[in-house]
Amino acid sequence: MKNKAVNIIGQIRIYTLIELILFAYAIGSSLQEIAGIVLLHISFLFYLEAIHKHSYRVSIQRYIWVIMGLIGIFLYAKLAVIGFIFASMLYARKKHVPFSYLSPLSRGFQNYFLAAGIVGFLSPLAFLALGMLAIRNFAGDLRDITRDSAERMKTLPVILGITRDYKTVHILSLFVTTSIWWHIAGISIFWLISMYAIQLATYNITPRK
Repeated sequence: MKNKAVNIIGQIRIYTLIELILFAYAIGSSLQEIAGIVLLHISFLFYLEAIHKHSYRVSIQRYIWVIMGLIGIFLYAKLAVIGFIFASMLYARKKHVPFSYLSPLSRGFQNYFLAAGIVGFLSPLAFLALGMLAIRNFAGDLRDITRDSAERMKTLPVILGITRDYKTVHILSLFVTTSIWWHIAGISIFWLISMYAIQLATYNITPRK
């Protein structure tokens, strides 16, 4: 039971959830909107696991991510959520070409739409959110090249012929994006150091094989 609980916590990816909360705060979201964004994100992660069905991760029941998603939609309460849902569905198909090598862009558009609902579709912050998450997701693909190749997943690094994993690139990119949102949020450096500590402590909890 303990291992199952840790597995589920790992699937939530606390290290990115912390940054997501910071991102939502930095773009001026209300507490209700932040709660909606968090629930939408976790619902997406659970939906992803339900679709991909990795043997090394605990299976998530459909009603869980559906309920969380509906509550998230209600709390976020912006039409931009339609774009978030569409981008999430595209990303969930990352095991299939051409969605696989376009997956960083699909992931980036998730945060673009979440930000656009708060700050506007033409806001530089929305496009910044798109670019940063797309780059960070590409860094995640660089981390998992060996596994993706074994699973015959055509991610962009695999398409480019890169054959070895770059394990530290993703966590470093996470620190960079966290730092940028921290700077925009204008909060104490204590919070940045605390977030780094949480990210480091939870990074390896997520089961990846």
